[in-house]
Amino acid sequence: MQKVGMGIAALITVAVLAGCSSNAASGDTPDAETSLEGQTITLVVPFDPGGGYDAYARMLAPLLGEELGATVIVENRPGAGGILATNEVVNSKPDGRTIALLNGPGHLGSAIAEADGVLYDAEKMSYIGQISSEPDVVVTNGGGEIESADDMAGKRFAATGPGSNEYIDAVVLNELLGLDSEVITGFASSNEASLNVVQKNVDLHSRSLGSQLPGIKAGDLVPVLVIGTNSGESEIANVPNLLDVVPSSSKELAILHSALVSSGRIIAAPPGMDEGMLNLLRDAFEAAVTDEAFQKSAAESGRPISFMGGADMQKLVSGVMGSPKAYVELIKKAYSG
Repeated sequence: MQKVGMGIAALITVAVLAGCSSNAASGDTPDAETSLEGQTITLVVPFDPGGGYDAYARMLAPLLGEELGATVIVENRPGAGGILATNEVVNSKPDGRTIALLNGPGHLGSAIAEADGVLYDAEKMSYIGQISSEPDVVVTNGGGEIESADDMAGKRFAATGPGSNEYIDAVVLNELLGLDSEVITGFASSNEASLNVVQKNVDLHSRSLGSQLPGIKAGDLVPVLVIGTNSGESEIANVPNLLDVVPSSSKELAILHSALVSSGRIIAAPPGMDEGMLNLLRDAFEAAVTDEAFQKSAAESGRPISFMGGADMQKLVSGVMGSPKAYVELIKKAYSG
């Protein structure tokens, strides 16, 4: 039977209800111009060139520039998992000429955990929208020992180290499902961790669907559990979702974690942006990423689009950042090791 987790719209709604407040960006700079025509906009990517975030940014930049009548240039600023670049963007002028493509789970997780180096309030940033989102998928090897979430109890998760998405998922699943599983760290990369699952040196590994798909399609990895919104990929269509298997006593925390994972790749700008300027950017972004030709081209290049508007993104962020103490402590644990 096909198992389908809660949709993203419902995740947003529940996350907002769980949150304490909403600090949507509004008119702190009422005199800001509401046109960017002829301007140069810097789209900051907090990661090295050549990766998925860089690819999405370079796909988006020309079309976004066309919608705004501006020139959008991509600037890579790697370091500290995106924290350094985010700190810089937050301190830029909120004039629409500096925006960033952020890793939602890392961006929000670091802020919740108050990780070293975080000098920003994630909830106060100006959110333009989401360009893509994919669930995390927990996989095992093809040995047949682990066929369901119940079978994960007492097994070994692979992870590069505390604060990584794979480590966070392992810590959260241990708590929510009562797995009493061990998290093995020290792998040089997520690919190395995955290889060790294939070689049966460890049992489980959780990371994004896009990263897991090659191994799943090759038959080297077997999906066991989906965290976040099921994307419709046939390879995980019948795989249970965390929200389907979590005990009712842990459902609220599971919803919050699913919302965190589903935050995806986010376009954001500094806090305090004039409402007119923010709406200009949101409208241009929506026009760009919902363009059918653009979506088709992106899908053909292996970079599917999953659009969410800026207002809904702001709600999701507010809900996640307003998480109850139990979830905050869980994320802090996942960052401290």
